[in-house]
Amino acid sequence: MKLYYQIKDNCIEIIRCFGNDTKVVLPEQIDGLPVTSVAAYAFSDRKTGEEGQVFVYRNNELGLFGEEEHLLAGNCVEEIVFPGTVREIGNYIFYGCKRLRKLEFYHTLMQIGSGAFTGCSALKSLTVHMESGSQSCVKEILGELWQRIDVTFCYGETNEKAVLVFPEHYEEAVENTPARILFTQHHGSGNNYRQCFYNKEIDYRKYDSLFSVAAARDKAGVLADIAFGRLEYPYQLAENYKAAYQNLIQDRYKEIIKYLLEKENFPGIRVITENGIWNGEMLEYALELAARQGKTEILSYLMNEKQKNVPKKTKRFEL
Repeated sequence: MKLYYQIKDNCIEIIRCFGNDTKVVLPEQIDGLPVTSVAAYAFSDRKTGEEGQVFVYRNNELGLFGEEEHLLAGNCVEEIVFPGTVREIGNYIFYGCKRLRKLEFYHTLMQIGSGAFTGCSALKSLTVHMESGSQSCVKEILGELWQRIDVTFCYGETNEKAVLVFPEHYEEAVENTPARILFTQHHGSGNNYRQCFYNKEIDYRKYDSLFSVAAARDKAGVLADIAFGRLEYPYQLAENYKAAYQNLIQDRYKEIIKYLLEKENFPGIRVITENGIWNGEMLEYALELAARQGKTEILSYLMNEKQKNVPKKTKRFEL
């Protein structure tokens, strides 16, 4: 990979990237200087030129089959990994990156330029390494995006994870024709979930308290992913909210099991087992549906669960 960069106050600012891979992993340092920022429009194909003195850095990796390296911008970028040294990214850095799906960074990234995620409609996943402290720039990123975003917080001090789903949200203008009045309808619980941050810190109790709102506004698949994310990685999960997630899975088990089988979501099946959520009715439904859909691996797992968890009826003989 080849990088264009500038030196500012004995620190490196990345200007452009060239390579052959849609995944870009930026280095922590270049020539002994830390990489602390990434310039405006760095990954956008709308940028016209460079200003100031620009240096070139090339790592030792060779392009695939000796292919000539091309500009990594716009639709050529699908995943970006920022090192822990990066503290700032510039305005419209990802403008027009319609295929950007994943972004990985550290808690040290605190300054997000305006319009940074304009046009990033495919972005689905954020991974944030929280090596110290509890603040991050996640709220600012979510504020620019309407679609569902899955956020994984990795806490370095404890080696724990939190997997949070922030559902989509959008507004629709609806006309009351007789009265000639337009009013706005809000869809999805995503806007509510985006308010779970205080001083750049996620409030887990507030996040969990909104599950009842999501249950009324979002589809079963979204609810399942919210619940399974919290139950599998119960970081700061209070017992009352844990019970709420478990109860919804039981109450709406037909929708959720159907969703799990369609996605072949084995981890979700295991979460149900590990949390003791299965009952006889749920298991029978899951077995029947798995058999009908030909999900042999899941079917085998469910049959073992039935043998372990559902007591066999014993025959009684009366003389």
